Amino acid sequence: MSYTRYNADDLTIELVGEKEVAKALGSIPQKAPLVIRNAVNETAKDARKVMIQEAKKRYALNSKGRRHLNDLQIRQKARVSDLGAELHIGGPSQKKQMRNDLGYFKTVPNRPYMGVDVANAPAVFRGKVLKNGSMKKLTGQGNLSKGFLVKFTNSTTADANHIGMVQRIVGSSGGPEKTRTGARRWRNAQGNVEQIVTMGSPSAAAMHHVIWQQVEPDVQDTLEKKLEESIQKTLARAAKGAKK
Repeated sequence: MSYTRYNADDLTIELVGEKEVAKALGSIPQKAPLVIRNAVNETAKDARKVMIQEAKKRYALNSKGRRHLNDLQIRQKARVSDLGAELHIGGPSQKKQMRNDLGYFKTVPNRPYMGVDVANAPAVFRGKVLKNGSMKKLTGQGNLSKGFLVKFTNSTTADANHIGMVQRIVGSSGGPEKTRTGARRWRNAQGNVEQIVTMGSPSAAAMHHVIWQQVEPDVQDTLEKKLEESIQKTLARAAKGAKK
């Protein structure tokens, strides 16, 4: 009777078979849209909770990365006129959406080394994305340097004071000449400030899309159970009202 639908842009919970629900309601078939609406919305709440829990189990996120998993929201609740609920993460409406940045995952060390403190930095940082994976040396390749953490302090960015994992583009030029505080930045042998790029990783949206495919069969079962509960509650209320 019910189904859930997934595509690359949204996580949608819907139900088909309104006529079957109306038939199950006997003398009050007009209540079918309300029954379905309640079941779909309860399922959406449960699905959001389960997806966040499962993502935290699968991915080796640091504290800030785990907080961003909570950005998954119910963007649209089911209505009597539109019996579908949609879970969504990211997009222009979310001001502090999670970047595609390894800085949200487990790294060793887990702090940046800035200024004179660079002398105390390890020869190479290590990091991982999956909890059951091993720590990998972030050595870089081609014209990209080894990875290292930096603190982005530009308050105009979506995630001010974010600590990100970056790499230098070796041999490039055109990077900012000075830090926010006015200090001169490191220069290569040619006297150029090299550009940096973020070291990529799955975004929060990408992680939740993976988890959705994992939990979707359970969400479908939950929808069936919530629907049956909603039908029985509606019938019970109708029976109680008829006795008065």
